[in-house]
Amino acid sequence: MEYLKELASRADLGTTWDSWSTQYRVLAVVLGLLAAYLALRSVVPTVLRLLRPGLFLVVVLIGVWALFPAETCSIELLSRLPILCAR
Repeated sequence: MEYLKELASRADLGTTWDSWSTQYRVLAVVLGLLAAYLALRSVVPTVLRLLRPGLFLVVVLIGVWALFPAETCSIELLSRLPILCAR
């Protein structure tokens, strides 16, 4: 940990972003994007697995609405959705 503190003090990273040199800014952005990529790569499959039933219901609802728009909009809960029943 002391080594990292020493590196940060040498690079003067304790100050504001504006005082960072271009090299350290680029390095920080690249490392941030890499961390975000790795986090998304591990989180997205889990989220999609959790949302799969909801996505299935949305696809079924859109299919039913495409075949029977008037009947779908007659359902009270669905009639409140402005995207489905704008007509």
